[in-house]
Amino acid sequence: MRYESVLSFAASWVLPTGLQSRQFESTCPVSCRTDPGHWTAYTSLENLNACDHPVLLDFSSQDSLDSPNATFKIVACTIDDEPDASFESRSLPRDVQNHPNLPDLLQLDYLFRYMQTFLTRTPTHSTRNLLAYFNTTSVGLYSGAATDDAFMISLVEGMRDWTTGNPENKSAAVQFCSGDHHGDHTFGMAFDIAGNMNTVKLALDAWTNAQCVDGPELLEIEDIPALAKSIHRHDFEQVVHVSHQYSPEFGCVVETSIYGDTCKTLSDRCRISADDFLSYNPGNDFCSWLQPGQQVCCSSKEWAGTQPVINEDGSCASYITQPNDTCASIAEAHHLGLLDISYFNDGRTWGWSGCDPLEPDVRICLSTGIPPLPLPRDNAVCGPTVPGTQIPTDGTPLASLNPCQLNSCCNTLGQCGVSPEFCIYEEGPTGNPGTAPKGRKGCISNCGFEIIDNSDPPAEFMRIGYYESFNFDRPCLNLRAKHINASDYTHIHWGFVTVNSSFHIGVNDMYNQWNDFLTLQGVKKVISIGGWGYSVNSASLDVLREAMDPANVDSFIVNIMTFVKEHNIDGLDFDWEYPGATDLPSLSLGWLADGPNYLAFLKKLKMVFPREKTVAIAAPASYYYLRVFPLAEMWPYLDYIVYMTYDLHGQWDYGNSILDWCPMGNCLRSHVNLTETEYALAMITKAGVPRNKVAVGVASYGRSFGMSEPGCTRPECTFVGPESTALPGPCTGIVGLISNAEIEDLIIEEDINESYYDPGSDSNILVYNDTQWIAYMSKATLRRRMQYYKDLKFYGYANWAVDLTHWSGDDGHPEGRQDHEGLGRQGRHCM
Repeated sequence: MRYESVLSFAASWVLPTGLQSRQFESTCPVSCRTDPGHWTAYTSLENLNACDHPVLLDFSSQDSLDSPNATFKIVACTIDDEPDASFESRSLPRDVQNHPNLPDLLQLDYLFRYMQTFLTRTPTHSTRNLLAYFNTTSVGLYSGAATDDAFMISLVEGMRDWTTGNPENKSAAVQFCSGDHHGDHTFGMAFDIAGNMNTVKLALDAWTNAQCVDGPELLEIEDIPALAKSIHRHDFEQVVHVSHQYSPEFGCVVETSIYGDTCKTLSDRCRISADDFLSYNPGNDFCSWLQPGQQVCCSSKEWAGTQPVINEDGSCASYITQPNDTCASIAEAHHLGLLDISYFNDGRTWGWSGCDPLEPDVRICLSTGIPPLPLPRDNAVCGPTVPGTQIPTDGTPLASLNPCQLNSCCNTLGQCGVSPEFCIYEEGPTGNPGTAPKGRKGCISNCGFEIIDNSDPPAEFMRIGYYESFNFDRPCLNLRAKHINASDYTHIHWGFVTVNSSFHIGVNDMYNQWNDFLTLQGVKKVISIGGWGYSVNSASLDVLREAMDPANVDSFIVNIMTFVKEHNIDGLDFDWEYPGATDLPSLSLGWLADGPNYLAFLKKLKMVFPREKTVAIAAPASYYYLRVFPLAEMWPYLDYIVYMTYDLHGQWDYGNSILDWCPMGNCLRSHVNLTETEYALAMITKAGVPRNKVAVGVASYGRSFGMSEPGCTRPECTFVGPESTALPGPCTGIVGLISNAEIEDLIIEEDINESYYDPGSDSNILVYNDTQWIAYMSKATLRRRMQYYKDLKFYGYANWAVDLTHWSGDDGHPEGRQDHEGLGRQGRHCM
């Protein structure tokens, strides 16, 4: 964040500069400029922890803020624009500018001004139940349905005045919740700048239930002059809307029931006798079944309304539930019985979970007929909630609409993936489509995350090793190509060759290892084209994309064939990271045609490529990147796919809230976790790729993290971020990555806290120097994995990388001159 100069006497908190020029990250909800009906829904507030921008929440208050079973009642948006100019920042007194609470007060004033802005932009006569927060600052506002928005805007302004004059207060609240006025006239406001959001939410809960709060931070009405003036002038009717008015829909003067109401309190508000009240609202059990939000008659009925009826096209009469609705209030408003609501919707209507509690923003039926489409979700990518979806006319189930790419699972929130939070089919309490038990997300289509048994075993289990041709960039842990243990492998991939802007293949042989690679015996010699560094480098990031463009693909294939013939290599491995990607660290965005062009290129290449040689691609194990690959159509033109089931986790996880149980994303997790590898293998086989075409990736390196708390190594324990505090290896020199060879030295030489095998992830864990945590695969773990993948009938395994496994004795000059021979392990320390 940044601040205006306090010397200007106009100190004010403003939005982070980056947020004013770009869309916020996917860890945050949609923009507050979006229609509130399309705000992002959450299972709990923990899912918002990873969002580092100001957030505005709107929710019903029937679940506690920290309830583990909270359903999808929390809707939120990201505050990504400035408050309206009419609510400008103000000059601050010098004593406030020098106050230690100044940063929090600036954030508080910003949230106050945005609350005023939101009230102005979204006028309503409904109940307001809002909470805005950023960092440790939170502001809550509640106004009953009868309270005027203009009055609430002036109340916020009064709170701004009070906080300016009382900068030492870290929390406060003001309320109107007693006297002759009922819950619809209740209003209140609370704030906290010390990180106690739950205190603010508890105040909102109390006001929602027509209750008052108490405590040392509670202000008196007189402390807010503008509020006191309105109350004490007895002009309250200017502050609130008239409560009971004639309703043509009901044919009587109506009053709305609130929490805690009885027939006695309602008759008193109607200013009629209890007997008259019961005569206007007949029914033996009427007083026993009063519900908040239910409208009752304060006069005799002059007109009896009609019930909603089925539409001419056979669809039901529909209604969108509102945040303060109850089944009773909906039934009363539409002249239905309470049981009718359940009868029309149970087991049929998308997203309907019953009356207790009633979820907002659900399109329900109020008559017989075909259930309607659910409301769209702005961020939905699958299922019937994808914006623009039309209701099918051929009887197609709503759950089958907009299926996920790769035949992946679609959950009730309209998100795709292959893991339990996407793939377990579970129904809510009413058994309706599009529902799940409380706190769950439920699968709606392509459910299940089992590895598909879709092929015979390969003729031979292949053993692929990648050779880092750039390994002499390191000061130590070097390996000459001629010293690769070829007998351990069936294929050796040279990583990497490149493609220039004329689409010719080139070999960077700075360290003179290419000829030795070509003379390896007993293995297939394969070139890997591209790689991560090449794919995101500003000078080359679009070259593969352009090479596979239909206008250039023929020239590219001719150049490939020339290179293969000249060097007599045995195969190609295309490592494009990644077609269609739009979030890589470069200025270029993927093309929509990347996937189709890649497929067309492989088809053409395979038609002319020698049969005795192989064509392969490398594919990511992430749904987000893999979805662009048309794998079901690609695999027939490939001899195998190197599936990169390593780097499942890393420092990049920080702030990326993917899993509900790890809201900040920075939990200590193994990059070669077997369970997650199995999910990835399920994903590629669900996509239609036979097992005997998949070479499963394994790693000869560990991923390392700096632990947040010494001694805390459980899965829920966290690492430091966003910048890594992991120590680099003495040879690899990369923060967050360390070779198996270096790990073995650490175990022998360093101050080790823990070294153990973790059966939950099928990984080895090393903790040293109190806060250094590494996950890796030992030789025994690697052997066990290889056998497991063989038993599952996969093509083989692919190891990154053969030069990271052990100390070769090759450290020194890459050409092996005598003056550098024999350095061996000692060379690892030269920096």
